[in-house]
Amino acid sequence: MPNFIWPNLKRRDVGPAGEFSRVLHWMGVIAAGLCLLLAVEFAVEGWATHLSRDLVAAAVALALGARGLRYMLARE
Repeated sequence: MPNFIWPNLKRRDVGPAGEFSRVLHWMGVIAAGLCLLLAVEFAVEGWATHLSRDLVAAAVALALGARGLRYMLARE
């Protein structure tokens, strides 16, 4: 199961671009989490369901985009 979640092993020698992509990846994951938390808040309150759906889509896009960036630059 862990290979499905994180398919490639973390490498030691990724260089400056790889380290930068790791930082960007985690910043993107944190931003996606905040978008998801805000989407849940809007959905619970019930007055901004359309905005809530948009925030969920933005959270998914941020998470996948950040992961893709890390895959391209750090190759992991």
